[in-house]
Amino acid sequence: MSEEHELCINLITLGNSTVGKTCYLVRNTENKFSPALSTIGYNVIVKKIELKNGKKVNIKFYDTSGQERYHSLAPNFIKRADGIILMYDITNRESFDTISKWRKDIMDYKEKDFPVILVGNKTDLEDQRQVQKEEGENLAKEFNFKFFEVSNKDGTNIEESSRELINTILSKESIEIKPKSVKLSKKKLKKRNCFFSKIKC
Repeated sequence: MSEEHELCINLITLGNSTVGKTCYLVRNTENKFSPALSTIGYNVIVKKIELKNGKKVNIKFYDTSGQERYHSLAPNFIKRADGIILMYDITNRESFDTISKWRKDIMDYKEKDFPVILVGNKTDLEDQRQVQKEEGENLAKEFNFKFFEVSNKDGTNIEESSRELINTILSKESIEIKPKSVKLSKKKLKKRNCFFSKIKC
């Protein structure tokens, strides 16, 4: 399959500043832990996956800043996203309490069954936990989101959570991701049906 005909999926991260959105994407795409990363505005990370039927999919992760002064940018990404990773920090109660606000932002532009995963990050800091796993599970159930607790540091549930979101997006075609078939792509992609116009696939 030529690169011009490869499928392109756009995923965005949402959540408060410092919950670990950027580190999540770096762990997901490069399988390494890079602490203390901070995003100003937004960043884009791309990886290529292969499906069981041999088709290639270019995944574009749009990493958005959680800082309040960049909040006005969020609707532009939400409207064009194919799926959303909504993240909080299990050691930070405030980051969990604002999930409802982020969810409202999503529902302003998306239908109720739009693919979203709720991710509680930093399970490696269990001794500092402020948000119990059951609270995350209950909130995800209330909002009809898939739920994962993850650790950017040790890699727990990083690939599993993103794979679940991507498979949900692709479910209409009944195709799934092949494990361990990820390739990073640094070149510009040329898929026509990508929704983002400023950074073309």
